[in-house]
Amino acid sequence: MADDCNEALVTLADLPESCLSKILELTTPKDVCRLSVLCCALKSAGNSNCVWEKMLPPCYRDLLARASNPLQFNSKKELYFRLCEPVFIDQRKKKFWLDKATGKICFMFSARDLGIVWGNDTRYWRWISGDGASSFDEVAKLIKVCWFEVEGSFDCRLLSPGIAYTVSFRLKLNGLLDGWDITPVKFSVTTSWGHQQQSARFFQNTEEPVEHVGEDWIEFDAGEFVVEENDDGPKEVKFKMNEVVGGDWKDGLILDGVKIQPSFLVTDKREVREE
Repeated sequence: MADDCNEALVTLADLPESCLSKILELTTPKDVCRLSVLCCALKSAGNSNCVWEKMLPPCYRDLLARASNPLQFNSKKELYFRLCEPVFIDQRKKKFWLDKATGKICFMFSARDLGIVWGNDTRYWRWISGDGASSFDEVAKLIKVCWFEVEGSFDCRLLSPGIAYTVSFRLKLNGLLDGWDITPVKFSVTTSWGHQQQSARFFQNTEEPVEHVGEDWIEFDAGEFVVEENDDGPKEVKFKMNEVVGGDWKDGLILDGVKIQPSFLVTDKREVREE
C-alpha cells in the first residue's frame, strides 16, 4: 500500500508547463519572479507570455497606442518591466507606470492637462521649464491671483475595481508664501457614482502629513476613492484644489501636476519615511 502511494506522488516537475502557467497566473508579479528563481520547474513557465499577459493591466494596448514614443519589446515579461518606468502619453501631457510588485497602474497628469483659472494669462500664471526633479518638461508658476482654482477629471475605467486610490497634487512652495495664511486651501475628490471627499489645509502647516519627493516638491493628498465593481456605467473622478473665498492675493507656488496611485503605495512610502 505504501509503495502504491509513493508511486502516485506527483511533483511540480511532472506537471505540464501549461498547468504551471495557470498556477502562476493566479499570483502576483513579485510571486512569479520569486518562484521562478526558487523552483526550476517554474522557471520556463515564469517567462511565458501567457503569464505576463495576466500581469499587465487590461488597458495596456490602448495606452501603448497613445504613447508619445513607441515602445520596443520582445516578450510580455520585458514589456511589463518596461512599463514599471514612466511612459508618457497624449503628447507628453500624461504619464503612467506600473507598481513593480503588484502590477497596479498609476497615472500622473501634467499641469497643462488640468483646468487652471487664468492659467493662460501671463499676468497671473506663467509656463516655465521644469527642473530636474519635476515630472514634466513644463510646469505652471503662479505669479499672483486672488481666485485660485485648479481642477481635472479622469476616466476610472483604466483603474482596478475594488482598489483604493489616492489623488495628490504635486506642488513646489517657492520660498515665502504670501496670501495663503488667512483662508485654507480646499481639496475635493468626487466620483460619478456618488462618492465625495473634501478637506482643507494651510500650505504652511507642516504638522499635516505630506509626501516630500525631492528638490522641494511636495505631494498634497486631495482625497481617496474606490472604483466600484460590476458597474458598466460611467466611471469618472473629478478633483479640485481651490481658494476662492478669502479674496487675498496669493503667490509663491509652482504646479507640476496631479498623481493618481493606489493608496497602499502612499501609505507604504510614509511608513518608510517615518521609520
